[in-house]
Amino acid sequence: MRLTANWLAQWLVQGDYCSIELDEEQVVLESLQNSEVLSFDDWDGSVTLHRGVLWGAMELTSADQTASWTVHGLPWQECKAFASHLVDTYRQWAKGRVEKLDAHLPEMLSRIDAFITQPGYKRHSDHLNLQSSLHNALSETGLTDELAASFRPMAFEQISPWLDDNAQWVADTNAAWIQEETEKWSSWFDRIESSPLNDSQRQAVLLNQDHNLILAGAGSGKTSVLVARAGYLLASQQAQPDDILMLAFGRKAAEEMSERLKDKVGREIRVATFHSLGCQIIQAVEGELPAVSPLVQDEHARNEWLSALLKDQWQNDTAAKRWQKHLTQWRIPGFRGDNSIEEQARSEPLLNWVWRHIELMGQQGGNKAVLSALVDSAMGSGDKAQMKSELALLWPCYKVYSQYLKANRQIDFNTMIQTATEYVRQGKFIPQWRFVMVDEYQDISPHRLALIDAICQIPGTDNLAPSLYAVGDDWQAIYRFAGADVNLTTGFEQRFGASHVMELDTTYRFNNMIGEVANMFIQQNPQQLKKSLISVKKQKRKAVTLLAQDLLEQELVQLASKVKKEASVLLLGRNHDQRPEKLADWQSRWPQLNLQFMTCHASKGREADFVFVLNVNRGVFPAQDRDRGLLACLQSGGNEGMADAEERRLFYVAMTRAKEHVWICAEPETLSPFVNELIEDRYQVNNKIKKMKR
Repeated sequence: MRLTANWLAQWLVQGDYCSIELDEEQVVLESLQNSEVLSFDDWDGSVTLHRGVLWGAMELTSADQTASWTVHGLPWQECKAFASHLVDTYRQWAKGRVEKLDAHLPEMLSRIDAFITQPGYKRHSDHLNLQSSLHNALSETGLTDELAASFRPMAFEQISPWLDDNAQWVADTNAAWIQEETEKWSSWFDRIESSPLNDSQRQAVLLNQDHNLILAGAGSGKTSVLVARAGYLLASQQAQPDDILMLAFGRKAAEEMSERLKDKVGREIRVATFHSLGCQIIQAVEGELPAVSPLVQDEHARNEWLSALLKDQWQNDTAAKRWQKHLTQWRIPGFRGDNSIEEQARSEPLLNWVWRHIELMGQQGGNKAVLSALVDSAMGSGDKAQMKSELALLWPCYKVYSQYLKANRQIDFNTMIQTATEYVRQGKFIPQWRFVMVDEYQDISPHRLALIDAICQIPGTDNLAPSLYAVGDDWQAIYRFAGADVNLTTGFEQRFGASHVMELDTTYRFNNMIGEVANMFIQQNPQQLKKSLISVKKQKRKAVTLLAQDLLEQELVQLASKVKKEASVLLLGRNHDQRPEKLADWQSRWPQLNLQFMTCHASKGREADFVFVLNVNRGVFPAQDRDRGLLACLQSGGNEGMADAEERRLFYVAMTRAKEHVWICAEPETLSPFVNELIEDRYQVNNKIKKMKR
């Protein structure tokens, strides 16, 4: 059905619409120059007629009342009949859709009510599910949001906010719930640990977003939060012990956490390592435990095997020439040309270097084409030549290793994690956990996170995917050499989307003067997450001293004379080469100091009354050429935009082991860039280094 102005009217109205046509469920408006299609979805169903001297005009309005269209020059007598037919057709169209809408409205309103009234923390995924169900229901009616609202305005006063987002309501409601729950469980929070939890710890325990990251700075009580979180889930009857999966890095850490949970919570909660979790998944699918190679479990067996492997390589003329050529241009740790083959093949630094590459190649999938592509895409042409040469040396070693595992029907830890991940993704293993908790999250590697990801995407019996509760500190991410990627922590929100990141804001370990130096130092890297870490212990006296290395013993004499009761003292080195030769003598001379030496890496998680960081010299700390060669592209998370970013974090870890005082020891003639920074940028340090030469 069509109504058109006569030729004179068309000429007089110029560019305005002069023709209207009803075409099934749409109206076509035309002028002499163009046309526009107005669907019934976009129209409010009304027609306003305007009578002129010679002709009539017909006006249509949009469903949201923000626009209108007018057709001019129409014969008046036909206008009324056309408008009546148009409105009748629209009403007939709308009637069927409104009937569908009325059929869906009770369910839509019920879903909104269920979401609003459900007890507890409202997750982003629940919110998205609500939005999705409302949009799906509305799409089945064939009506737009605006049109549906115009038909049923009272119902859509409740529905419309949820079709948009209503995220602020969710955030405000969650904040109010946390406040109420904090008060309700106040006495429980007071006694779950040896000391009452502070405000930020209590809030952290109650978080239950789909993905949660608790930034736990040094000495902020992260273990207390993990224990209290598990205990709260059980005590509030949100979970049974089997609903919780807690993951720790390393068997010792897992055992300690398990014992602490048993002691504080009084229930058995299994704390797994990633390796034991991988074993559990594979055993569940295959019916037997995987045969894990002794090469990854027994250091002595591994070194014996690597030693034999290297001797075989060097007795091959082609391989030997490749090694010789490489050594004319680049250094290899632990390789000395004056050693015999037998001696050289037992060099611990060399064996560690080879094994580290084998492990990282496995994490990258053990595919030479992939490894070559990584090298080709690496930055810096100078490093690229070294990378290619090292790949040529080490790929044959990896190949022999891979063949050894296959021949002996064994797997290593990399393969175990990758296999377990695939079993979860393929649905061969159905996780039953509802709460996944990860300690020391800053040490996570991409392939371990892939396993967590797979687990957290499988809905449980309540149709909810498990929540991820990660506790860690990007300021203490120091294990890139083992495959960890700090970007998985600093980019947590960007990666997961539906997430909540919060910080524990109080440290009970070190005083404010150590904190002022350490916190300022670590935050010079703009990629580190900004957070405040307030010390409970306050003092005005400086607690970080720069000391000439040769005055170390003299300083220990003074410290021993001041200590009235036994005190713990850590001597920290960048590596084992910094171990003092007179350590045994000092330990016997000053038993009250309880002196221990360890590397900075080994000190992670430890604390002492006093700390001496040794030999913070140029070329030693930060370590030189740590990320050169093939390692630079095998390791994850290297592009931080700041030189020595991980070494800076390691220095921060070393400083924050101390409760009372830190001494940074260095040779005045060869000060580390870190020591120079502390001096030149006027950090709150006591500078006892009299001579400085850069």
